[in-house]
Amino acid sequence: MTRSFATINLCLALLLLAGCRGKEPKRMPDTLPDIYGTITKISEGRENMPQLHVRAADTTASGYPEASITIDKNTLIEDKDGQHLKAANLQQGQLVEVWFGNEVLESMPVQTTAKAIRVDLQNPQRTK
Repeated sequence: MTRSFATINLCLALLLLAGCRGKEPKRMPDTLPDIYGTITKISEGRENMPQLHVRAADTTASGYPEASITIDKNTLIEDKDGQHLKAANLQQGQLVEVWFGNEVLESMPVQTTAKAIRVDLQNPQRTK
């Protein structure tokens, strides 16, 4: 009886400690991006957040030639050095790597919300 009581107390203590971890910080995914390309257009989306149109670079094996990407408050945006950026830092002509959120509308272009965006501030591209 004493042993089972100790086991129950240990399990409860572990559950309490696990609940005290707090929120995990946002991190860039450790997978290949869903699209790598150039921002060809920026328009205003929901809640005054930008809506991006990205055209895939010719040299990549992205499954999508272009994408319409919504940014929301949960989208992580960083430069290649890991410095956090704001959506206002995004500009037409920038090279970006974009990781899609859970839902993707398979239209042309594909439509989704970005989970994360990595911006190459060093190599802006000319838009066609």
